Amino acid sequence: MARCPTVLLVNPWITDFAAYDMWAKPLGLLLLGALLRDGGCRVFLVDCLQRHDPETQERADVLPGRDDAFGTGKYDKTPIAVPAPLADLKRPYFRYGIHPESFRNKLSHVPKPNLICVTCHMTYWYPGVQETIAHIRDIWPGVPVWLGGIYARLCTEHAQRHSGADRVVVGSMDQVAKALEEALGLSFENRAAWHNLSQAPAPALDLIPSPTYGPLLLSLGCPYRCPYCASSVLQKEQVAFSVQRIFDEMLRFHEHTGIRDFAFYDDALLLNGKVALKELLKRVLRTGLRLRFHTPNALHVRALTDPSWCRLLFEAGFVTVRLGLETTSAERQRRWGGKTDLKMFHQAVDNLHRAGFSSKNIGVYLLAGVPQQTPEEVAEAIEVVQKAQAQPFVAEFSPIPGTPMWLEAVKISAYPLEAEPLTHNNSFFACQRAGFRREDLAALKRLARQARRAVAS
Repeated sequence: MARCPTVLLVNPWITDFAAYDMWAKPLGLLLLGALLRDGGCRVFLVDCLQRHDPETQERADVLPGRDDAFGTGKYDKTPIAVPAPLADLKRPYFRYGIHPESFRNKLSHVPKPNLICVTCHMTYWYPGVQETIAHIRDIWPGVPVWLGGIYARLCTEHAQRHSGADRVVVGSMDQVAKALEEALGLSFENRAAWHNLSQAPAPALDLIPSPTYGPLLLSLGCPYRCPYCASSVLQKEQVAFSVQRIFDEMLRFHEHTGIRDFAFYDDALLLNGKVALKELLKRVLRTGLRLRFHTPNALHVRALTDPSWCRLLFEAGFVTVRLGLETTSAERQRRWGGKTDLKMFHQAVDNLHRAGFSSKNIGVYLLAGVPQQTPEEVAEAIEVVQKAQAQPFVAEFSPIPGTPMWLEAVKISAYPLEAEPLTHNNSFFACQRAGFRREDLAALKRLARQARRAVAS
């Protein structure tokens, strides 16, 4: 084994009816890359979801993507066959990302690795993992392939049987580090950081090919235990990262690329990371940097009832703000942990407006299709958000293994949720039932789009 082993990180294709680059980088993979590099490895990344890939854009069989605001945009995509379990949707299905020949060329230009680590976000994207690993096997036969990420954590047995990986990696970071040391034949120089992630380096943003924005992470975990969310299942402990390391990495990334847009990936940015975020934003203000910040993950409404928070966010350059309201039903809010209520929501939106945020940049997530919910309840929530002069976004309920609502979803679904992760797809709406069908969900999404246009006009 080489004294400095080489590890290749791979972000696989998305296979789905729809996908969009809404500030979506494999941040967990980039954090792993930073830990490996600091531990004594050479690290490379091939991102199948890379946008602006010249070889892909030259292909006639690829439908081109496009650039939208603040570094977001549509992926290049290629039509592929719809998997049999999803066939009754009768919608086009795609492989999102670079062309397979471009992927193979990128693999062949990487020095032969000692280990290849693949991730996967959504459980129902596993066909993209299968295809990714099949190409890896062809280019690098005999090189061990490990699979981690959310799919591996939530559907471990399925991933072990169907992904094609040699090993499906779950467990604590200590256990992961030990397994990696054994596989690579070295002792990590930064072993303490694997044990205590608060000492970890900032994610390796320099590995991102063709970046259009930068991902940021100040904390891991969430203090709430919402029954529909897997955050507490995937990250049981709350971790705060060094403000200095994050600021330095952000500054380097900005200086080297000229990129101004940064998106926070925290599950509880204004709760777990509130001390760190204030310090980070004060440093940004002191430097005079004209950066733009975005929060694709929902912010906790409760924190924004403090007007000073809203003013600081606006002054520091926050542009896109998303709030996690989820429902306007007082009973559901209580049963889901009481993290917010309508009074707090209206106060938070009013504070954001007073701080200077425009209505078109205040988005509000509303869950649709959860068990026992009616379309009328969601429609009423859309109206509440519209009247508050904010933008309603309907988030289709997707059953997630390991969450309290998963058991309820399994009971009411007519589809094999436990055996087939493809049925977790939010477009598939496996929990449809009498009184709340796919047609109702589509109508609610149209209603939300109409409301957003009305608010923005």
